[in-house]
Amino acid sequence: MIKKINILLLLLLFCNYIYAQNITIEGNAKSYAGDTLNIYVNDNYLTKDNKIISSAIVNQEGDFNFYININETQLAYIDLSVFVGYIFLEPKQNLTIVLPTKQQLRIEDQLNPYFKPIKFYVKCLNCLDDDLNILIPKFNELYNQALDTILFTSYKDFSKSSTDKIKKSISDKFPTKNKYFIDYKDYTFAMLDYTAYHRSKDDIVEKMFTNRDVLLNNPAYMDLFEEMFSNVLSGGQTSVISVKNIYSGIYDKSYNTLKHILMSDKKLSGNDLLTDYVILKGLYDSYYCDEYPKEYLIAVTDSLMLNSKHKQVKAIAQSLSQKFTKLMVGYPAPQFSLKDKNGNDFILQQQSKFVYITFFNPNSYTAQSEFELLKQIRTEFPPEVLTMVTIFVSSQQSEMQQFLNKNPDCNWSIVWYQGDNQLLRDYNVKAYPSYYMVNPEGNLIMNPAPSPTENFQPKFASLINDWKIYQARKQARENDKKLR
Repeated sequence: MIKKINILLLLLLFCNYIYAQNITIEGNAKSYAGDTLNIYVNDNYLTKDNKIISSAIVNQEGDFNFYININETQLAYIDLSVFVGYIFLEPKQNLTIVLPTKQQLRIEDQLNPYFKPIKFYVKCLNCLDDDLNILIPKFNELYNQALDTILFTSYKDFSKSSTDKIKKSISDKFPTKNKYFIDYKDYTFAMLDYTAYHRSKDDIVEKMFTNRDVLLNNPAYMDLFEEMFSNVLSGGQTSVISVKNIYSGIYDKSYNTLKHILMSDKKLSGNDLLTDYVILKGLYDSYYCDEYPKEYLIAVTDSLMLNSKHKQVKAIAQSLSQKFTKLMVGYPAPQFSLKDKNGNDFILQQQSKFVYITFFNPNSYTAQSEFELLKQIRTEFPPEVLTMVTIFVSSQQSEMQQFLNKNPDCNWSIVWYQGDNQLLRDYNVKAYPSYYMVNPEGNLIMNPAPSPTENFQPKFASLINDWKIYQARKQARENDKKLR
């Protein structure tokens, strides 16, 4: 009986294992031997924040295997430093792919926060002709050729009939019934129509968005969405939303008020989910063009997060709220957990003291010169008051170890950034070195914090004194509440 139960358990575990790995991606790339490759997807259609959905270690022979569990088609990418390879993932796929030969980032590119890697579609060796990884790159090539034709043709000479002719010519080459591809084609063609001869967005919106499914995982849908619903809360002529009193929804700090106003527009009235996404897009655009007070936009975002009926909208609203308040003094600092030279974890949220954060690159002369001054700061303030962490940004962790071998007198946490470019974006690192100060409650208290050459010691001493006064007043208020 026990033997039968064990066999049953093994079968259940095997079934779960198979289900959890419903996509496999394999290949051989010997130039990446020893590296860990990551596959990402966008976790937020607005901010383009990414998340890792699978990792693979390339063995010494160059072989690698990814195992991924998804339930719908998604566009993913592999970050290869100099390159970014895009790949379409469909449930229950088994793909064999080819990667370009590894290249190291040049020093000037490592120091350039605006460096953009070369984008390409990952080559698939075993994909059939109707696979998205074959269809979409071929389609895009033909579409871009057509777009070039339009751009070099006078608007007055390019009519709807000529656009339709181009669309038919391209469509005839793709008889597939793959719904994802059909949607991709339709939304791409809608952008072509808008580019070629439409002067108003209204027709496009009513045809492609009103009372239709929201397809956040389809890049063609999202490209058109971002174009059609740009600055929707501005109330100006560039907005596709023509209702009045949009401003009152923002100044009421109420998602429900704003939604009621927007849904009076017939283009949105029949699509509750679309309206929520349009509001999110409008809040995001408005936050970065300084049209409304930022605290009002944050309040509406928080209201949306609490009151929306849609789980995915709530998640994006929460992410948006965090982004709006990120790096704002008085709000929680972006969290991270990184390993030091000894393999110990430095976890920001567990410090409970002042934390002086430095982003350091060994190729920056300024960073190297100020590093020596960090040693002096470490000796002047006790570790129970000030924790220091230097985040070492380099292509390889071995570079950090080599640097520390030349600087054995570092008695604070030096951690490698682990190739986490999202961390650099979280802290908006544009130059090296960059400095931040976090208070014992985990909130950012200085952004930027003074560098070691900017009278750090007296400024930090003043900060400690202010903190003691703040804590004393806080304790007095708590004692007063208890007496009541």
